[in-house]
Amino acid sequence: MISSPTFRFSLVLSLLCAGSLLTSRAGAQPRDWRQRLPHRRVLQPPPAPPAPASVAAAPAPSAEAAVAPGTMAAPAAVTIAASAEVAELAEVVVDVERPPAEAMPPATAPVESPRATHAGSVSTVSEDELDRQKASNLGEVLARIPGVLYVDEDGRGTKPDIGLRGLNPIRSEYVQLLADGVPVQPSMYSEQAAYYGVPAERVVGIDVYKGGAAVLFGPNTVGGVVDVISRAPSQRPVAVVLDARLDGNPDALGNVFVSGTQGGLSYGLEYLRKRGEGFRDGLDYSIDDLDLELGYDFGRGHSARAHFQYYDEVSETPGGLLPEQFRRDVSVSHKPDDEFFGRRIQGDLRTSHQLSEHQRLDTLAYAYYFRRDWYIQNYADNAAPDATLADDNGQFLRDFNVAGFEPRYTLDYDLGPAHSRLTIGGRVYYDEVDRHSVTGNRGSSRRGDGVSTSYEELTSFVLAAHAQEELKLFDRLSIVPGVRFEHIEQTRQDLIAGTVEQKVDYSVWVPGIGLKYELMPSSVAYANVTRSFRPPSFGDSFNPAISASSLDLQASTAWTYEGGVRLEPYAWLQADLGGFYTDFKDQVVVSNGLASNYDTHFYGFEGSAQLGLLGMASAAATARPTELFLQGGLSLIEATFADGEFEGNTLPYAANVSASFGALLELNGAASLTFQGRYVGARFTDNANTRAEDPAGTVGELEAYSVFDLKARWRVAEPITLHLGVNNLFDELYATQRRNGSQKGLFPGPTRTVYVAANASF
Repeated sequence: MISSPTFRFSLVLSLLCAGSLLTSRAGAQPRDWRQRLPHRRVLQPPPAPPAPASVAAAPAPSAEAAVAPGTMAAPAAVTIAASAEVAELAEVVVDVERPPAEAMPPATAPVESPRATHAGSVSTVSEDELDRQKASNLGEVLARIPGVLYVDEDGRGTKPDIGLRGLNPIRSEYVQLLADGVPVQPSMYSEQAAYYGVPAERVVGIDVYKGGAAVLFGPNTVGGVVDVISRAPSQRPVAVVLDARLDGNPDALGNVFVSGTQGGLSYGLEYLRKRGEGFRDGLDYSIDDLDLELGYDFGRGHSARAHFQYYDEVSETPGGLLPEQFRRDVSVSHKPDDEFFGRRIQGDLRTSHQLSEHQRLDTLAYAYYFRRDWYIQNYADNAAPDATLADDNGQFLRDFNVAGFEPRYTLDYDLGPAHSRLTIGGRVYYDEVDRHSVTGNRGSSRRGDGVSTSYEELTSFVLAAHAQEELKLFDRLSIVPGVRFEHIEQTRQDLIAGTVEQKVDYSVWVPGIGLKYELMPSSVAYANVTRSFRPPSFGDSFNPAISASSLDLQASTAWTYEGGVRLEPYAWLQADLGGFYTDFKDQVVVSNGLASNYDTHFYGFEGSAQLGLLGMASAAATARPTELFLQGGLSLIEATFADGEFEGNTLPYAANVSASFGALLELNGAASLTFQGRYVGARFTDNANTRAEDPAGTVGELEAYSVFDLKARWRVAEPITLHLGVNNLFDELYATQRRNGSQKGLFPGPTRTVYVAANASF
């Protein structure tokens, strides 16, 4: 292994750029978010292969049918065993001859929704649903998906805490977060904790993969994958989209997106500015987010898109509250000098190449820098039930440099009477993390004013490859086997102590197999078995004041078994029902600042349904422009320790029961009214399942809570839409998490908030 991390980072970045340029005959991206080639073709499971000529193909659900108006995102399709009939298949016939230019399919061919193609449990949120919700952060939307637990930290969503299927949501360390296929977490391997959340205003779609994702996506997929999709440039020469939102905290935002297409060239420039004071003292923040993209369609099935982002955040962090303070007034804060600074600079280049009628190559190269500086004033006693502040602080300074290159090749071919689609992909990845901890000389100290207590340099170098075959055995039956291999090299060095660089190398095989059967058009039964893994993190702690990192921790692996049905028999009815079991080996569990490996078990049921009452009454064959929908979702999950001193106990932050419910009235596409709610059951916050609350509020069971929202949308004219809503309509008092140390106490959920918003397109 090359010894200089800086040299290796430069080398890998150069190779990535060179690899992308070698495939640079490319072009502009499709304009509809469901057709964004690099986003969905590079990183989602490929579309279902067409049926051979000898087999009548069942009609595939359209993108619009995949997420009907007002639909709740829900579990979906999936993956299991092989068939003996495969052994009798005839010879392989592969057409690799390049067709003439006029026969080349366009580079902007539509891509189906993952609900129609993915052989695993998946939920999607449409652009219309996101517009109807008009959420201030994506967590508000994700929280309504069965199996997803969103822990709100401060109402802003800038430090996402997302957990899937009973896994700990703090800092989203057990879910892979992507934005258009590019990692959102500062590091996928060295330190997975998320300190950046994609602004909701820039998102037009969300895909949540909860099963069968590890072969295609790689690490941190034990719970699943969340991929958010940004808006694409307009097909017109010039188009402008304006968004504005104001609430009673007061928080305000303005967003402008200018885009267009001239011939083969497309462009998009987006600028977002958010400012606010939040629902508590010490929650002032400002966010500036600039995005630029350029695409070009070279014709003959080749396209490319370059993207650049600059994100800058300055936000106060109010910390926790002692129990009596929490119950008296959640708006207060003890920490006037605590502040977070985040800056992300990202560039990515993706290309798409239709090599022949049956062959396709997609590439994605990305590099980004993320700086995270967090200044947290200490208490005189960080463990006592006392809010007296000390005149010093902890400074947790992190710098991340990341580069990656991910090619993917797709081949359609006939295997005797069966049609097959082979997908082969890879990943070259490198990250370098500088972790610097300082004790400040004063409570308000910043960089350069303090004494260093630790300074570590961490690196991860990864080579990965995967192959997945989708074999359509019969008209309705498909089997999807796949395998992934990852080789990971990690290093750590203490630059203050001058210790010898520590190294660890390991390799992981990730197999999976799935089955999906089309019960009827738009209705699927599924099952799968998949292995997944999570590399040991150097920062397995939700509290920045804790350094529970050790190269002695083992890599975590898990086997997940799941099955269910996704039903859309009528335009007015949608239902998803599924169950899962996960056997997790060597899960890294952090409790009270200590990290250890434990075997754990997770199993449960996820279900959601949507019923259009007017469509049902009239037995409508198509979706009605005026409709009253009833919506509901339910998760029943058991997450327990399988060994050690806590065997049989429930894991921290696992909610055994969670539910969502609501009613949506759509009025001829001109207006909508939504009343919705969600329930989250009680959760333990430590391994010992302590129920009683300690005086400082650092341990104890978190009570169950229910939150209701009321939202209205009115399309005033063709280009203008107005929104009015109330979040937490009944002003429910609830706590989302507990922390210890310099942020000790209970963290309250957002209080009642009234908002108005408007968006216009020209």
